[in-house]
Amino acid sequence: MTATLAARIRPGLLVVLALAATGAAADSRLRFTRDLAREGRGDAVLVAPLDAPVFAEARDGFPDLRVYDDRGGEVPYDLERAVWRRTVSAHEPAASRVVSLEVVEGEAIEIVVKLDDDAPEPDGATVRTPLNDFERRVRVLGSADGRTWTPLVDDARIFDYSRFMDVRDVDVPFPPRGFRWFKLIVEREADESRSPYYELSRSRIEGERERRTEVERILRRPFRIDRIDLFRTVERTTEEEPAMIRDQLDVLKVETDRRERVTRIDVAGGRLPLLRLALRTSSRNFNRPARVLAPAPGGAIERWAEIGRGTLYLYQIEGFRREHLALDVVESRADRLRIIIDDGDNPPLDVLGVDGDRADLRLAFIGEEGRTYRLAYGSDALDPPRYDAAAVLAALGPRHPRETVALGPPIPNADHRPSSRPWGDGATWLTLALILMTAVLAWAVVQAVRRVDKAPTDDFDG
Repeated sequence: MTATLAARIRPGLLVVLALAATGAAADSRLRFTRDLAREGRGDAVLVAPLDAPVFAEARDGFPDLRVYDDRGGEVPYDLERAVWRRTVSAHEPAASRVVSLEVVEGEAIEIVVKLDDDAPEPDGATVRTPLNDFERRVRVLGSADGRTWTPLVDDARIFDYSRFMDVRDVDVPFPPRGFRWFKLIVEREADESRSPYYELSRSRIEGERERRTEVERILRRPFRIDRIDLFRTVERTTEEEPAMIRDQLDVLKVETDRRERVTRIDVAGGRLPLLRLALRTSSRNFNRPARVLAPAPGGAIERWAEIGRGTLYLYQIEGFRREHLALDVVESRADRLRIIIDDGDNPPLDVLGVDGDRADLRLAFIGEEGRTYRLAYGSDALDPPRYDAAAVLAALGPRHPRETVALGPPIPNADHRPSSRPWGDGATWLTLALILMTAVLAWAVVQAVRRVDKAPTDDFDG
């Protein structure tokens, strides 16, 4: 009976185990594989930076990334976002007081400032003035005693061009030389403000043509200075912020809509995890509102949703240049993005290209001595894995040495078999296998009991 029962159970078990093995082979549901090339051979924390080919194929949230070793075993990993700290320049005030002010009629204003005894040595001054629409040449001299002066800056400029655009700079940097007294000479103590309106008069003399006279009003105003603030420049480190990698995006179309008075720029997003778009242009001296759109999910009709907005500007006059050509966006992985620039009545910008700043994402995992690894990705069925790699890597600490591995070229998976939920899920197949095995065993037991009941009873009484 034992041999008969085993013979009956064996075919069912083989089917069940085959189904379970099919479900466990998650690699067959991933479209691409890439070798991870490492230099070292010992145990190490390996880091694999994700790139454009991975972003193009992986699903949102990256549930379909798997790392395998050369034995075919699945390797736990942690999906990390690289961060960085920037060093920025800032102005710290250097306490001082104005000692004297002298006006040279028609020529300049001379202001002497003395640094407080316990104040740090400055390397610049800010001319505080409430005036707009001006340009002045400034000279700076330094002194140790307030009597003998040494030139520090001969041709600095402060200006405000708000009549034409929002450009203002009233800082005057100078080299630190150990002086405690400073003299600022602001040339032209008076200012001429031109009225934007003209006065038109007409007159006619009998027998002659009409004469027209235009009169422009010019207001002469003193160049008022509220105070002089000395400062020193220090470098500060920002808080941690996402590290970004800049990629050049393909511009699909640039369209100028004169009716709407806008310029539309369509770019290929490549499903990159973009955080910022940056315009490249040869135009200068402009200030334009702009916004970024991405295709809205769902619906048969193409709709766009706003994911970011801001102001693009570039000011360049003589030696002065200030620009902001980037638009921050909500992280979005889209095949196509659209930038809309509000031109108003201005000529459209000359668009040279668009760059994208994407999040620096990477896989971190523990590499064993002598083992090689590969990355597999691209599936419509796999669920996110649940690994403990994040806790393990956190225990090792951020200072533990790491080795960055290089991703080889994408290789289409020859064993790829598309599957859909829920039957393509490995856990589902395993559950079904257990259910089928239990059912087969129960059936076998029932059949065995029935055979025992039908067997003839031996008569031992004679």
